[in-house]
Amino acid sequence: MANLETSYMGLKLRNPIIVSSSDLTRTKAGIIHCQKAGTGAVVLKSIFEEQFHDLGEIQESDYGFYPEAVDYLRSGGLLEYGPQEICAMIEEVKKEVDIPVIASINCLSPKLWPRFARQFQEAGADGLELNIYFLPLDLESPASEYENHHVQILKEVKKAVSIPVSVKLMSQLTSVPYLANQLANAGCDALVLFNWFVQPDIDPEKLKTKSVIGKANFYQSLKWVALLAGRVDCDLASSGGVRRADDVIKQILAGASAVQACTLFYEKGLKAIPDLLKGIEDWMDSHNNAVIDDFKGELSFKNQELTFKGLGQAKAYFRAQYLKAYAGLKEEEE
Repeated sequence: MANLETSYMGLKLRNPIIVSSSDLTRTKAGIIHCQKAGTGAVVLKSIFEEQFHDLGEIQESDYGFYPEAVDYLRSGGLLEYGPQEICAMIEEVKKEVDIPVIASINCLSPKLWPRFARQFQEAGADGLELNIYFLPLDLESPASEYENHHVQILKEVKKAVSIPVSVKLMSQLTSVPYLANQLANAGCDALVLFNWFVQPDIDPEKLKTKSVIGKANFYQSLKWVALLAGRVDCDLASSGGVRRADDVIKQILAGASAVQACTLFYEKGLKAIPDLLKGIEDWMDSHNNAVIDDFKGELSFKNQELTFKGLGQAKAYFRAQYLKAYAGLKEEEE
C-alpha cells in the first residue's frame, strides 16, 4: 500500500492534506475532529492584530489606521477570538493531537508580527503561517514597496521564533516568481499559493458596495506551484479549489508538498478527507508510486524545462500553448 507521508515546512505530515485556516480549526474540538478524520495537519483560524486584548501596550503610531479605531478596539471591539484564549487552546490541543498545528496571524506593522508570533511559539504551535495582505491603493507606491514589505515582515518574524514559518501570498502580485525567490532567500520555509480574500461587489438597487467571499482559482494555484517548484528554496502548498483526489494528485505532480482545503469540507463534511486519501492511495498504487516523493514535482516546470535549451525556448513553448488554446491553432499530427 502507498505511503502518503510527506514533509512540509520541515514538519512531518502523515499525508499531504491540510485543513486550512477556517472555523473548522477554530476550536480544540474542531481540531480533534480534523485529526480523527485523517488530516495531515491543521492551520488555525487566522488571528488578526486588531483582535488582541492587550492593546494598552501598543502605541497608536504602530497602527496603520486612525486613533479612533484603536479606541474602539480597546473598548472591546473584535475581541471574540483573542490571543489568550488561542494560546490556551493550543496548549490544550497539543496534549491530545499528534498532527502539526500551524498558527495563522495577520498584522499591520512589522513591529507587531514578531510579538504575536513569539506568543504562539511559546504556546506550543508547531509552525506559523503569515497571512499577509496589503491592498495597493497609493498611486505613488510601486509594486516593489509592497514586495519588500513582505520580506521585511518575514525577516522580523524569523528573528523572533525558531519554529518553521510559511507565507500565504495573495494572487495579485506583479511577479510571483521574484517575490517567492526573495522570501525563500530570506528564510521562508514554505509558500502557500494563494489567499483568496473577500472581493468587492455592488448592489445596483441600493447603490451600496458590499463584500463577498473570494472564489478560489484551482488552476491559478496549479500554474504557480508548477512554475515555482524546484526553483525556489522552500516548500510549496496549494490552497483553494480542491474537489477530489485528482486535484490533490495534480498539485503534487506540479510540485506541492501539501494541499490546503476547507470549502470541500464545509460542503461535504470532514468525511471527505478519507475519500481524498483513498483516491490518492489508489492512484499511487496503480502508477507504482510507493511514496509521495516518487511523483512529487514530476510535471513541474523545472522538470519539463530540461527539455528546453533555455528560458527563451520555454517562453516560446508557453506562447505556442497560449495560441493553441485561444487562437484555435492545432498541433501538427505526428
